[in-house]
Amino acid sequence: MSTTARPDRTVLVVEDDPWIRSLMADLLAGEGYAVVQASDGKAGLEMAETNDPDVILLDLAMPEKSGLDVLHELKSSKPTRDIPVIVVSAYAMLMMGSDARRADGVIQKPFDLADLLLQVEQAAAKRRQTAT
Repeated sequence: MSTTARPDRTVLVVEDDPWIRSLMADLLAGEGYAVVQASDGKAGLEMAETNDPDVILLDLAMPEKSGLDVLHELKSSKPTRDIPVIVVSAYAMLMMGSDARRADGVIQKPFDLADLLLQVEQAAAKRRQTAT
């Protein structure tokens, strides 16, 4: 694992399980990412608009607003549609065609930490390229 500082790259973790949310946040912070967290879909949408993260990690089964609803709203809104969204869920494999295509990545829980970091790094790099 890299220890390269990436303070200019922000990841939003939208996950209702506090243990998993903390695990992902600690892992990403340890890799030098700035991390913001939301515990439900509604808060996740608000944080996506106010923080303009480079990548969003999104659970599907959440209170307030489902991850699929959040994904649809993120990809339909001009301020957030270009933010890469990686779905991280035990139900990820149940996503159907159009829903799966809206996501920029899909990770099945339980997830491999190295795979999570790799997908985040690739998505962040892609976002930087399209932003310049």
